[in-house]
Amino acid sequence: MLSVFINWVCATIFSLIGFACYKSRRPVGFWSGQSVRKDEVVDVRKYNIANSVLWSGYSVIYWIAGFASFVDEGLGMIFTIFGCTAGIVYLILGYHWIKKRFFVSYRDKYIAGKLNDYK
Repeated sequence: MLSVFINWVCATIFSLIGFACYKSRRPVGFWSGQSVRKDEVVDVRKYNIANSVLWSGYSVIYWIAGFASFVDEGLGMIFTIFGCTAGIVYLILGYHWIKKRFFVSYRDKYIAGKLNDYK
């Protein structure tokens, strides 16, 4: 029961982070202490929704781990370890994709590179 409780507390926290990202009117930061200015982001609303989906998706593995712990404690631990390892990689790669898609500087570099290919 302890692992069920811990997994669901983690899942709730990550779900709340996703909800806070969705409701925010200012661009949310991903890294601790990071602040994102409005002029750095192409579309603040879509950027925040993408961050919300990222965090909500991450919380799903902990909800599953909690339910799996009801069935078998070992299965729940496998999902928890998967969330703590592969889930972190998912978050980092997902945020880099969000940065490439929504940050002005990344989009400008990509477009400039494509335009230089045609010269």
